[in-house]
Amino acid sequence: MAVLDEAGAERLSRFLALVLRHRAPQFDLDMDDEGFVYLDDLLDVIDERQSALDWVEAEHIEALAQRGGGRRRFEVKGDQVRATYGHSFHRPIRYPAVEPPEHLFIGVAKTKTPDLQKEGLRPDRRQYVHLSESEEEAREVGQHHSDNVSVITIRAREAHKAGFPFHHPTEGIYLTSRVSPEYLNLEVSFGRSPKKGRRRR
Repeated sequence: MAVLDEAGAERLSRFLALVLRHRAPQFDLDMDDEGFVYLDDLLDVIDERQSALDWVEAEHIEALAQRGGGRRRFEVKGDQVRATYGHSFHRPIRYPAVEPPEHLFIGVAKTKTPDLQKEGLRPDRRQYVHLSESEEEAREVGQHHSDNVSVITIRAREAHKAGFPFHHPTEGIYLTSRVSPEYLNLEVSFGRSPKKGRRRR
């Protein structure tokens, strides 16, 4: 197995995320319904478009796919590779449906909670909503996008039984295309909170 230093892994990971999550059609890569492309085709793209990555060979991509412990951003299967989650292009990526745990979590900006109460969870710029298995992780992910985060609990198993599909492409992440509001535990307050210490006269 090839050895990747941190700088090389970061550069390669960023480029693979760009291509496999967001721009595979622009790079003329033949992607199947599960998001896989052939390693040789991807290496051709790297050779043509990324002189800074001219050292990359198939074993470097395989080594990158093994990094990160249980949660893996990329998956190599035979002579193909894919991003495991995070896709934004229009062609939907298909995953097997699974039964989720009883609860899943997502961290969202507090300003968005009234919208969730009306519309439920829907993808923003990605194909799926990304859900975490713990409140702590959901808060950490949410804080990448907002400083003022609410952690929403999804009654996932109940939603699954009602017909909302869930997917589990890699450890620590569940995906769903939508969840309606009745399966979300929301705490939404309206208006201003009363000021402490003020007395009526």
